[in-house]
Amino acid sequence: MTSLNVFSRQPGLTLRCLCAAALALLWGARQGALAEPLPSPPTGGEADFMPAIHMAPFVVSGETLSLSVHARSTRDRRYAERFGEEVLSVAYDTMGHSTGRGLVIVGYKGEPHPLYVFKKFIAMAGAGQLDPAVARRATELSAELEKWEGKIAEMDNGEDLGLTFDMVVGALPLRLKDTGSKLYQWAWLEDFNVERVELKFHALREADFAQDQLAVFDWVFYLPPSGAFDAVLDRVLPKILAKEEMGLFQRAAVRSALFVFKPVIRKAVEGMRKGMLFRSVLEVRGQESEDDLNALTEAYMAVLMPDMKFNDDRDTTHARAMEAIEAQKRENADYARNPFVSPARLEHADPTAFAPWVGTFASEESEKRTRQFSITEAGTFHWRYQDKPPEEFYAAGDRLLVSAQGDRTLEFLRDETGAANTIELRRKRHRTTLMKIE
Repeated sequence: MTSLNVFSRQPGLTLRCLCAAALALLWGARQGALAEPLPSPPTGGEADFMPAIHMAPFVVSGETLSLSVHARSTRDRRYAERFGEEVLSVAYDTMGHSTGRGLVIVGYKGEPHPLYVFKKFIAMAGAGQLDPAVARRATELSAELEKWEGKIAEMDNGEDLGLTFDMVVGALPLRLKDTGSKLYQWAWLEDFNVERVELKFHALREADFAQDQLAVFDWVFYLPPSGAFDAVLDRVLPKILAKEEMGLFQRAAVRSALFVFKPVIRKAVEGMRKGMLFRSVLEVRGQESEDDLNALTEAYMAVLMPDMKFNDDRDTTHARAMEAIEAQKRENADYARNPFVSPARLEHADPTAFAPWVGTFASEESEKRTRQFSITEAGTFHWRYQDKPPEEFYAAGDRLLVSAQGDRTLEFLRDETGAANTIELRRKRHRTTLMKIE
């Protein structure tokens, strides 16, 4: 049997502390061999999704909206309907118009995540096993995979957690579009059978992509199964405890802590999933720029994250979400009036003009997050954050410095008395006022 090697096991997970465990669990960890062909329960006709798709109408601001759901169990269908209705009502109020015709596909236990299907297609393209015109579509999917792999790398945050793509992919929701959507449909119709999927991809021609039974939907969203989190926790916790050097009582303490915080982590997982559906709908139906869209999504997700307050009432959550989104809209508008522009470096600069600002600075929010500005004997400008290595900045104006990458600026300001005790740090969509503390 031909091996579909992207459906495979990965090494265990090494975690240094309970917080690291929570981070890994927040995103989920898919472990499990998929070496054998995976059966998929029949859903309607042999050749299409459509008989298994059900409509879930609901009313938002007096307008009837509808959400289509593709699920293999009553439990998953109800989960998707509740999930979608909550997010779409927020998206509707954010945009002020219809969220369009959307489809949520709920993953089924034992089936591979769509990103595994993408990896297989990319691997076959790289091996010359696809028609040349079809193989060119792999570039589109490679960019999608690189984006996710980059996010997973960021999750390590320098902690060397040992997180890998295969460990976390099972919990990731995903907007299915263009080539990826069609590949997932074909793999599903082949029951994710290894040999049949390979043969199907090998036989594809560019004309095949012109037909798409899901084209009737404005957007399609893949949602991991509702019970995926609990399965992940049961599978990963023993690996966490096995990797850590813990005594009997320490292991018991970790188990107790994770049991207590399990609902908190589950809420965080749901918040991340809802944020991604919100972003997908606005990306298709809204008019925001990518930066504005990212900012609105972050504002929405911040409301959904656990805060240990008893404010989980649905109406209350919706009101708080809209308050945060409206505030972010105002910030987006302010930014549009004065966007960050990377300045050009000056060929010559007078270091003495910046000398009055040499010292230690902190933001108004926390004096502990200190920065240091210094000028070397050679006249080089250094900016240092806490105990990290100093970064070199370059003159871009009489009182303006720019980073080597051009992605940040430091503007040196005097207060109303003329004292040189303020620096404004700015980057894309961010501005912070720093005050001199010594």
